[in-house]
Amino acid sequence: MISSALFEEAIATLRLNALRSALTAIGVIAGVASIVVLGAANGGANKKIHEQLEAMGANSLVTNAIKAEDVGERGPVTFLTDEDAAAIGDHVSGIKYISKEIWTHVTLVAGSKSWTTGSYGVESSFADVFDLEFSEGRFFDEDEVRSSAKVVVLGVTVAEKLFGDESPIDRTLRMGGVPVRVIGVRKKFGFVGGQDHDNVVYVPITMSRSRLPKPQRASPREIDYVNLKVLSGRDRTAVKDEILAALRERKHIKDGEQDRFRVFDASQYVELMNATHSTLSWLLAATAAISLVVGGVGIMNIMLVSVSERTREIGLRRAIGARERDILAQFLAEAIMLCAAAGCIGLALGVAGGYVVSRASDWPLVISAQSVALALVASVGVGIVFGYLPARRAATMDPIDALRRE
Repeated sequence: MISSALFEEAIATLRLNALRSALTAIGVIAGVASIVVLGAANGGANKKIHEQLEAMGANSLVTNAIKAEDVGERGPVTFLTDEDAAAIGDHVSGIKYISKEIWTHVTLVAGSKSWTTGSYGVESSFADVFDLEFSEGRFFDEDEVRSSAKVVVLGVTVAEKLFGDESPIDRTLRMGGVPVRVIGVRKKFGFVGGQDHDNVVYVPITMSRSRLPKPQRASPREIDYVNLKVLSGRDRTAVKDEILAALRERKHIKDGEQDRFRVFDASQYVELMNATHSTLSWLLAATAAISLVVGGVGIMNIMLVSVSERTREIGLRRAIGARERDILAQFLAEAIMLCAAAGCIGLALGVAGGYVVSRASDWPLVISAQSVALALVASVGVGIVFGYLPARRAATMDPIDALRRE
């Protein structure tokens, strides 16, 4: 049993060699700090991923054509049209909202400032498909789509580049030479897959087709994407199969031929990110474990040195009646106190490191009780495991031999 008196004595002994104790503890400090930072990064990343999934629309599906060169085949160009979107809406069950989408690059000019970005020409239902939220203003409605209204909704990045800290609502800018009125600013979304999803603008699809620069297309009625929101509780996999079946029939794709269309589920992105993040977390956790082991070896080495330096002290304690277990407890207490102190310092540094990571990556700061407990338990465990051998050597030392040594 290790008493409080032994811990007090251990603290006093460590203070006598404060510099050596501090240098010995560096490995454990680094290992514990790594565990806390990894836990914070893991929790923050997972929370950010789920927030982005909700922002992308938890039940949303995105359909697009696969380019012929991407599937390694030659033949007629396959693309989506307005009629394909209508057929999906009419014949696929379980769809709550549907929106067509076309994409183009545009240059925006507001006063003396200009910015080039991607423009999404969509229908008013696009906001419902992806559950869009707005920091200012609103999305365009069906009447504005029908009348090809010259209105635009900005992403946060675009709003900052063109208007700085000023509100852009009801301000006029030029898109490809066309004057348009700003009616909304989408709520900040962030980076997904290395792409800034706030560096975009949204306009009515009819206005985009009639007034903005047109990329080369196979047909005037070609669209880039069909965005869908599936009814709650409906099996998204079944809806995806129905969409592909409808498109195969419309495009006369025979059985056995490779699909020329892709249906993307936002949850697939989350699964991919979780898998990638899990792999990286395991690799980094292994690095933290190695750091703890190296720190533990340092603890064991310095404790062995301490045993050699205190041979006469050990002999005197044994001569006046100290038992083996008393000597064992004494040296174990020193190892545990050293590692516990290192664990507390590592915990503080880990929290600070987690804050830095969250600010740099725009993730929320999540310090879980599990990661804190794991860090502290790991540090104490290192003290017990790597302090036992030196403590055992001290405990089993022959008192007569110990007293004879200088």
